[in-house]
Amino acid sequence: MKKILFFLLIFSLANSSTNRPFIWVDDENYKPLIYRSKNGKPAGIFNDILTEIFKRLNIPLKKAVYPWKRAQKLVKEGKADGMVTVYTKERQKFMLATAPIWYINETLFFRRDNPNACKLLRVNSFNELKNFIIVETLGSGWSKEQFEKFGIKKVIWVPNTESAFNMLAKKRADVYITSNSYALEFLKNKKNISNPLYKDYEEIVGITPPFIKLPFRLLIRKDSPYAKLIPKINKILKEMRKDGTYQKIANKYYSKSPLF
Repeated sequence: MKKILFFLLIFSLANSSTNRPFIWVDDENYKPLIYRSKNGKPAGIFNDILTEIFKRLNIPLKKAVYPWKRAQKLVKEGKADGMVTVYTKERQKFMLATAPIWYINETLFFRRDNPNACKLLRVNSFNELKNFIIVETLGSGWSKEQFEKFGIKKVIWVPNTESAFNMLAKKRADVYITSNSYALEFLKNKKNISNPLYKDYEEIVGITPPFIKLPFRLLIRKDSPYAKLIPKINKILKEMRKDGTYQKIANKYYSKSPLF
């Protein structure tokens, strides 16, 4: 009888971890993809997609948003199960990835009066950015990987997007690479006369077409009890595309729905 109770206890402990919620943390300032809403809760496209995924899995979802660098730290330390971002080589060391849940168009932004504006308009690869001063936000793992790969040294790291665009506005950097939809939303709110840098912000433009399209995936720690759910999550992602759920989410945030 004691042996039976012992094995029942071990079985219970082995499965208790999956009874807890999936803990997802992400960026608090990446609108409309993921951000902190006025009530302090996560909101945006990624929030809507993950909420639907875990609803269909019938698994509780615990979610929170933080400054991006801190969110990544929480996942790396094992205090959260996953995050939504690009699957870099560094992240592959301790995380597994689902199929893409969204594609992000990354665009080069610069001042139109930059002396090298014509050269920037012709840039098609990171290799062509070596001679420019690039500004980037802390925690941008994918960008860091590209800078190291192509030997780009002239990089200024700043805390957030506002700081990055201020560097462009003040002519302290040549170019900032970021999500097109996010940047346009941000710039729209900054191009008003109440902003002391209003006239400088008017000079900031983005290159068309986008510099690169990046697949964003749900990354789950390899040691998370939920890592085994990736095949089920991929199946649900396909179902959501077929049944129109993705289109409804896209329509909620975009007048012209991007590829997803």
